[in-house]
Amino acid sequence: MAKPSKAAPPAKASKPQSKPPAKPGSKRKGDGAAAAPPAKRPRPADGKGKGAEPGKQLSSKEKRNIIKEKKLLHKKNWDVIQDVVQAWEKLRPKETPDAERKQLVVTIMKKITGKLLELSNHHTASRVIQFCVRYGNDTDRRVVMEEVRANIIELSKSKYGHFLVRKLINTAKKEDVPGIVRLFRGHVAQLLRQPYGADVITDVYDVASTADRNALCAEFYGKEFVLFDGISGEASRLHSLKQLIAGVPPAKQRAIIQHMTKALTPIMEKAILHPPITHRLVKDYLECSTGLSVEEAVETLAQTGEAVLRMVHTHEGAAAACMVLGYGTPRDRKRLVRAMKGHVGAMAADEWGHAVLCMALGCVDDTSLTGKVLLPEIKEVLPQGVHQATGVRLLMQLLAPGCRRHFPPAIYELLHPPQRIVRGSSGKAVTDIDADEDDAVDFGGAAAGGDEDDDNDELFTAKGSSKGSGAGGKGKAADKAKPKAKGRQQAAEDDADGGGAGKGPEEGEGGEDGAAAVNGAERVLGASKKDPQLRRRELLGSGPKSLSAALTAVVAAEAPALLRSAHSCELVVEVARGGEQGLLFELDPAGVRSVHDALVADAARSQEEMAAAVGEADEDEEAGPGPAPADREHVLLSYFSSRALRRLLLAAAEEKGQGSGGGAAAAFATALWEGVLQGRCKQWLGSHAEKVLAALLHCGVEPVVAAASKELKPLVKQPLEEWASKFLSHGAKDGQQGGKGGRGVGGKAAGGKAEEEQKPGKAAGKAAAPAAKGRAKGAQETVPQESVAASNLAAGRPKRTAAAAAGKAGAKQAKR
Repeated sequence: MAKPSKAAPPAKASKPQSKPPAKPGSKRKGDGAAAAPPAKRPRPADGKGKGAEPGKQLSSKEKRNIIKEKKLLHKKNWDVIQDVVQAWEKLRPKETPDAERKQLVVTIMKKITGKLLELSNHHTASRVIQFCVRYGNDTDRRVVMEEVRANIIELSKSKYGHFLVRKLINTAKKEDVPGIVRLFRGHVAQLLRQPYGADVITDVYDVASTADRNALCAEFYGKEFVLFDGISGEASRLHSLKQLIAGVPPAKQRAIIQHMTKALTPIMEKAILHPPITHRLVKDYLECSTGLSVEEAVETLAQTGEAVLRMVHTHEGAAAACMVLGYGTPRDRKRLVRAMKGHVGAMAADEWGHAVLCMALGCVDDTSLTGKVLLPEIKEVLPQGVHQATGVRLLMQLLAPGCRRHFPPAIYELLHPPQRIVRGSSGKAVTDIDADEDDAVDFGGAAAGGDEDDDNDELFTAKGSSKGSGAGGKGKAADKAKPKAKGRQQAAEDDADGGGAGKGPEEGEGGEDGAAAVNGAERVLGASKKDPQLRRRELLGSGPKSLSAALTAVVAAEAPALLRSAHSCELVVEVARGGEQGLLFELDPAGVRSVHDALVADAARSQEEMAAAVGEADEDEEAGPGPAPADREHVLLSYFSSRALRRLLLAAAEEKGQGSGGGAAAAFATALWEGVLQGRCKQWLGSHAEKVLAALLHCGVEPVVAAASKELKPLVKQPLEEWASKFLSHGAKDGQQGGKGGRGVGGKAAGGKAEEEQKPGKAAGKAAAPAAKGRAKGAQETVPQESVAASNLAAGRPKRTAAAAAGKAGAKQAKR
């Protein structure tokens, strides 16, 4: 701002000064006042200012013409763009008739033909051409493709031109796709390093055939695949890098890994990880590369943070993300867990993304961080997640990890990547491929000489242990001289430096693991040092605000519907039995009992009450949706719920066989018998409920077994053991439910394997004979083997024992 001028000092009275003559238009307020500034000079009437011809004024049209002349001089094809834009405005609306739209496309194509390459890089003109490709005929698309074919690679890198290339790819006919794919051969690695080019390659990969996809990925294997089709033309037949490496000598293996490292590293550093072809390449690289190369690649990917989450929606991408978590250092895992904040709900509902969440819950040792980032969002999606197969698997990772029953083979493989043994402490890539690096090592075990550290969770670590080496061999060496009194602050500083030191008692004093790593000893990538049982305990927690309390509350409220669901019934079984080793029952016994009460209350309803409830729901159809078809059937008669109750009762025998005493499953067996089945067994014979009654005879709770045997003995025409063995041949695949040493449990019949499910008769035959050994005298009912053998000989059949007879009966029952 201009400083205000100082007022003139008043004139002396002795020397009066005469006032200057006033200028026209000036005003004076009094003597000594400053004169007003002169008025602004008026603008000429023509508006052109000084130098304009007097008496002339430009109209709006003349002004636009002047602007148009200037743009024609400085902007190429400006007049063409203006003409086609006017036609495009009529072409864009959806209500435009097809006949008019075709005529507009013809008009536009006449004006832009011959200038398509130049117009494709313009913001508006590129959109006009895309509309012509979309609504034009095959001839129009062919004209556009012929003009841009020679420069399609450069156009794919353009900010606006790559949209036209993508439109041409997505609108191409099936027979034209191989020709389009050939245009990009030899340029895949170059385009994947560029954001716009990566989007183009994504569309090419989506429309390409399996052979073309293999050929595109093969360009990362060596120059012979870039220039030619491989040495023997095998590029289109290579479905994975593992297949190629298995058939070449070690020297060639080193060359392939080196070429792939050089091509993939810029892509990973730039975090351009969304194309599905990149997911496949990264997965193959982590599977087949050397241990130290994998370590360096995992560190690079972990630094990108949320970019890794762009891979989790595909099978290959989820596998790569799981390997990043499985092979990463504690600091790498923390970065990925922090990046998951806000995305847990979407990942939990994704077909493959939920596997990455399961992996994080199973390998991240910093349960404090996991509890702050992941668990609050998991609790938010619990009401919907318990009804989804993906959400159920996520919860099973905490309740029964490693159980093949609850995870499909593809998901189970993602959660258990092959272990990698590494020599040395640096993360630099090496060129040697050592067969020892692929030796299998237990995932949860601590490697000898490993320098992996836990996540400094000082709430659950020993106070007197000392710090180890840096995480992943990249942190500081063992700090023997540092005083232990620094406590939490020093641990946080070490973790911030990438050396989150492990404090587990298995590490020993003085950081021996770190010293061994510096000296080049072997170590296991991603070896966790926290006990899996302790990790589960910390994640589930106890108290009203814990995940265990929220889980039991939701399952208790939705128990009837969940038990009749094909995938959610497994969750009800695991919650009702208290999880693996009874951990959930230990943390929240009241919540597990509330689940028992809900199940017993649902099973106690008679069939008449169920029919009345269904009738009322049908009458109120207009007011709202009625119960699902599965809810219209009694819990003992439903296909899935009856089998779930059988597994839950057989789990009581496992608890007793493991010496854990009366657990949650035993308590449920007692409640189910006393509240539902006692005195009413007769009405359930001849239905799916027979499986539940047979499981009661093998639940291992002696009062229940004795009472059930006494009531069923007069109702069943054949011996109880022979009758019950027919319904227990489809026991638990994983051996969790059923008796290993449980009293009164028929060996493999109660804890059967997958093979026994395929051969029910054989399983039942093996189970019938040893079952009688462990039962009380009042329940011992077996078929005399001598009588069976005698009847066989009399009938001219080969000699058969009671076990074989029961096996044949079980096979017939399975066929029915």
